[in-house]
Amino acid sequence: MRQQAGGDRLIVALDVSTHEDALRLVNTLTNVSFFKIGLQAFVAGHYLDLLKEIQQTRAEDGGVFIDLKLSGDIGNTIRRFVETLIGLNVKLLTLSESVATSKTAETINTIRDVRNEPEQLKILMVPMLSSLDDTDRAAHEFGDPRDTNTFIVDRGEKLLELGCDGLIVSGDAIGVCRNKLNCLIVSPGIRPAGFPPQDHKRFTTPAEAIRMGADRLVVGRPVIHADDPKGAAQAIMDEIDSVP
Repeated sequence: MRQQAGGDRLIVALDVSTHEDALRLVNTLTNVSFFKIGLQAFVAGHYLDLLKEIQQTRAEDGGVFIDLKLSGDIGNTIRRFVETLIGLNVKLLTLSESVATSKTAETINTIRDVRNEPEQLKILMVPMLSSLDDTDRAAHEFGDPRDTNTFIVDRGEKLLELGCDGLIVSGDAIGVCRNKLNCLIVSPGIRPAGFPPQDHKRFTTPAEAIRMGADRLVVGRPVIHADDPKGAAQAIMDEIDSVP
């Protein structure tokens, strides 16, 4: 994965409030082949139409990342859900560990059983959100002596043992995870030089993330709020390609 060009590694997050805005972005960003649909785009409605549009126009070289951080459900529901996603060119799916670990493992096993091959639909999990840092952990995990990066690696290792294919990792933890863990790394919290971090407490530039070992980068506001979204996306892809 890390040998791919910038156009294969950028995922643009369609974090907009209406279906029309999401569709407009997909049609504007003709140089982007991979898109993320999260909660905001999901609740905007008509997400199946949006998925079909992406599937039709990017079927050969792109895909969709569904980032709903789903928890477990009964096996039949998960099976039918995954079959639908695969048919709509969804390549990445996030799960959360918000239910019993045994149920999370069962859900992962069901997904792995449904897909014909891992490339059809990869399962991602989040060791720690990019909006959290040492201060947040200190407030909620009193007595845990681990620094944030160690915590992320340890938690990531446990999530991979459950059977997921990769991790959502941001900031300096990208490099630590790349050195310690053998998995797909998808990195949010990407901020081009000069762009404010906003709610990301752990973030990197596109080039920094690639140098540390990220496989794919998820970028939302720096692209979708730009005066020229297509140009902003191209600048990020060019920066990715500039990394030796």
